[in-house]
Amino acid sequence: MARATERTAPVTESPHARSTLKSSCPAGPTLVACQRCRRPVRSSARLYSPGGCGCALLMAPVMAAAMGLAALSLGMAALAVGGLAVAVALTVREVRRVRGGASVRPGFVVTAGALYLASVPYLVFFIWLWFVD
Repeated sequence: MARATERTAPVTESPHARSTLKSSCPAGPTLVACQRCRRPVRSSARLYSPGGCGCALLMAPVMAAAMGLAALSLGMAALAVGGLAVAVALTVREVRRVRGGASVRPGFVVTAGALYLASVPYLVFFIWLWFVD
C-alpha cells in the first residue's frame, strides 16, 4: 500500500516529438526525464561552406601575382632612384666643368636628360601609387 501513495513523474508531450523524425523519444506522451536526455544537434560540423577554403584557394594565384608586381615595382623604383642619382651627379659634374671654362659635352647632356626623363616620371607614379592612392 505504501507504493500506491508514491508520486510519479508528470507525463507531457514533447513539442518536437511529432515534427522530428530522428527523435530519440517515442512520439506521443513521454516522461519529462526522457526529454532531458536529448543530445544537442551539432549540424555545424556537417555543413559544407563554399566560402571557406575555396575562396583562399582561388585567390592564392592572384595574391602571388600581386606580390610579384609589388616586388617588380619596388625594384623599378630602386633603379629609378639610382638613375636619378647618376643624372644629378652627371649634371653637377658638367656644370662644374663648364664653369671652369671648358665647352659643353653633348653626350653627357643627352645622357643626363634621358636619365631624368626615365626616372622622375616613374618616381612620381610610384609615390602616387604607393603613398597617395
